[in-house]
Amino acid sequence: MTTDDTAGGDEEARAYLDRVRREIDDEVRRRRAAGDFPPSFERRLDELFARFTPTGTADDHFTEALKLADRSAYFDIDVPIGPRRAPRGFVKWSLWQAEAWFMHYVVSQLNHFAASAMRVLHLLDERLSDVERDVSVLSPPPLPEEELVTPGADPTPFASLLVGRLHPSQVAGSGRVLHAECGDGALLLVLRDAGIDAYGIDPGTAASDRAVEKGLDVRRDDVLGHLGAVAGEALAGLVLSACVDRLSIADRRQLIRLAEAKVAPGALVAVVGTAPAAWERRAGAVASDLAPGRPWHAATWAHLLAQVGFSDVEVVEGGDAFAVVASKSPTGTDRTLASNDSRVAEASAGQ
Repeated sequence: MTTDDTAGGDEEARAYLDRVRREIDDEVRRRRAAGDFPPSFERRLDELFARFTPTGTADDHFTEALKLADRSAYFDIDVPIGPRRAPRGFVKWSLWQAEAWFMHYVVSQLNHFAASAMRVLHLLDERLSDVERDVSVLSPPPLPEEELVTPGADPTPFASLLVGRLHPSQVAGSGRVLHAECGDGALLLVLRDAGIDAYGIDPGTAASDRAVEKGLDVRRDDVLGHLGAVAGEALAGLVLSACVDRLSIADRRQLIRLAEAKVAPGALVAVVGTAPAAWERRAGAVASDLAPGRPWHAATWAHLLAQVGFSDVEVVEGGDAFAVVASKSPTGTDRTLASNDSRVAEASAGQ
């Protein structure tokens, strides 16, 4: 077989795999649009998978895996050769005796290395266990099941503002508009009726099932994971709601960085949040005390969005909720590069 034949076979295999993946993706989209895979069902399925698989997120069964590695770390020098009375067994035994001096040396070195490696793994296990114990004290206790995902502020009072800023005539680049987390899809429905190509993601609440029943493109995913998988500057707009009220400070800063990286130049980013005082009243004592993150004020979101290069930052108050809208500056990256170049030039001149 020539090299060209091998390359041709690899290309055919890749083309076949790509076709199978496309067919699977099309089938999933069709079944999801038909309501066969509601987001809440996908969420429960992921939780069951994590619970019952050997590497589940609930426990990871690390201790059992370490014991299995311990049992497999010893290499046995005695190979099965069969009875020496049989001709084949005698030949194998003779060959084994001739090579035993070499194999004993190699296997003893391998066993020594395996024992050392397992010792290192046990030490790492002990240290990580100590770190987990320390971190578990700092982590807040789990919230009641019904309060794990709070609904967040209703974005529909700001629908006219968002439609005006997200309309294709107002957006410089191409791409879709993302609403995270979209809940029952009320805002998505308004955007779709206004001719805006929008889709939503949601962690799998019952409200998102109702959005799927309306024929909306809603997918079960977490905000940070989904934005991390989106191509750079691929979104024509981004609306953030619900998740902005409960994420930790570190996750919110990561969310702002991802928003700046994933929206196209000139595109709109909108944060629809709940006023902190109103959130405490609505969340109740348990959730307000144990939540990993509390809502920020509108001024805080405006400040942080401006810090990463967003311009035309506008704050719109609406009762117990607010919307902070900002545009990604088309020249923000150029200004940053120019600033870096000037600092490099100054440093070089100083030398």
